[in-house]
Amino acid sequence: MRRGLAIVAVVAVALLVAVGHEFTQAQRPRRPGRPPRPGKKEPPPPRPTDPQLIELYKEFLVKAEKLAAKYEKERKWDQALEVYQSILRLVPRYAKAEAAVKRIRAQQATARRKRLTIRADQGWQDTGVVLLQGKPVTIAASGTWVFKMEHRVTPDGIPIPKELRDFNLGALVGMIVTRDPKQNKPFHIGSSKSFVAPRTGRLVLRMYDSNPADNDGTLTVVIQGTFENAD
Repeated sequence: MRRGLAIVAVVAVALLVAVGHEFTQAQRPRRPGRPPRPGKKEPPPPRPTDPQLIELYKEFLVKAEKLAAKYEKERKWDQALEVYQSILRLVPRYAKAEAAVKRIRAQQATARRKRLTIRADQGWQDTGVVLLQGKPVTIAASGTWVFKMEHRVTPDGIPIPKELRDFNLGALVGMIVTRDPKQNKPFHIGSSKSFVAPRTGRLVLRMYDSNPADNDGTLTVVIQGTFENAD
């Protein structure tokens, strides 16, 4: 299937180069010997002129669009996204593919929604959510909780884990738990965080505090995006 999608995408891109209106301005020849301006994109290759070849490109483009539409209708977002992203990797200015990617990303970003309560006086708390690598997710927290810090210490003070030194005390933090302990590192969430999951794993949350037992209160957390419910 992936090979077929790649072939369709390549042929579709060729057609866009051949007959796409978006590229007419970009195809103006550049003066010989002058390098492109910084940040300016190179124009696409010259358009083919053979009428039969152009008709062949059109035929494949129609099939590619029908295939993408079929995937979207069946809510197969990954397959539909693959077609459009393959095109955009070669032709970033293709407006139709850009709009389709935004549309599909919006669907993925709201595919599921889960609401839960996170306690201030507990350590890592399982959300029952498995984040999926490459899929968008938003975590939003509301409410207030009470952060308490009372320790009898020596002149050396209280050691703070290296990976947490940049976080505010009492902040909401998360971690994606995988089978590789080296990847299980806390990250800051705060009141809201939207991101694409860097790996697949179980999501856990907590207040950032070395000893949460004396804290009080809860936060209401809403997780929204493309994820799976944990077993």
